Amino acid sequence: MEISRRADYAMRVILDLAMLPPGMRARARDIARRQAIPYAFLQKIIRDLCTAGFIEASRGRRGGVRLARPAESITLLEVLEAMEGPIRLNRCSREPHLCPRWSFCAIHPIWAQAQAYLQQLLGSTTFAQVAERGRQIRAMQSRNGTNGTAVPSVPETLTAQTLEIR
Repeated sequence: MEISRRADYAMRVILDLAMLPPGMRARARDIARRQAIPYAFLQKIIRDLCTAGFIEASRGRRGGVRLARPAESITLLEVLEAMEGPIRLNRCSREPHLCPRWSFCAIHPIWAQAQAYLQQLLGSTTFAQVAERGRQIRAMQSRNGTNGTAVPSVPETLTAQTLEIR
């Protein structure tokens, strides 16, 4: 299972904007450069994110894009599902009534548990949290004079041990 490039880029756009001071706008070309996203593709993603209500765009000399809502209120799950549709690990999770084995399948509960874990993790992680981690990484790189190779450990709040899936 792999998310699409479109969804990955959408996450990067929201994160880029979440790392800006509140209300500040960014030019699409600057986001494209910082996030290594092809500009033409970025324009389509920005349009989709505007339609989904995550960002606002304005034209002109003082134009640009900014978050339409605070980063604290936007979860990774919301953005991922806006770009990809609902998360489903397999067909029987999506349409159990179409699976003749659903009621007695020994694997189905595992898929359901994995899906619930993924939804819980992404649904409880906001872009404000991820932006804070990004700031920590930048600060560490700045102190160490590194170029992106040193990454701090994942905070406890984002590890599997903090979630109980039954």
